[in-house]
Amino acid sequence: MPELKRVYVFDVGGPHTFRTIYMDGRTHPQKFEPNYYGHSIGHWEGDTLVVDTVGFNERFWFDRSGNPHTDQLRTLERFTRLDSATLRYELTIDDPGAYTAPFTGHVDLRLEEGTELFEYVCQQSNFAAELMVGQAKSIDRSSVIVP
Repeated sequence: MPELKRVYVFDVGGPHTFRTIYMDGRTHPQKFEPNYYGHSIGHWEGDTLVVDTVGFNERFWFDRSGNPHTDQLRTLERFTRLDSATLRYELTIDDPGAYTAPFTGHVDLRLEEGTELFEYVCQQSNFAAELMVGQAKSIDRSSVIVP
């Protein structure tokens, strides 16, 4: 939302929550109640959106493996458009309460022509749960009971 100088990231696939990234030049607040998404501020470095987040609580799942984190966690995300079909996502984790040094990883997200996102809807016979826990390899999107 350019007029508000904010980016909203909607998580509609399950918890129906959102994350706010402030793009107005502010710094992180001195006193901030830790929460599940933390406090995110962003800025541009050339063509790369850089997002710095602090203020996480210790109650959220860091990843599906249950890796540890503390309320000292700080993440640095970098979003770079490599070409018209590729977005590079880089993530640096810095948590001196859980790890001896920061570490970084990245993934290139590719546009898949002819595909579209589907809405996750909790309903009887929904196969999304099997996909999430690894029991299924694919779903038939033509069925009315599959999102």
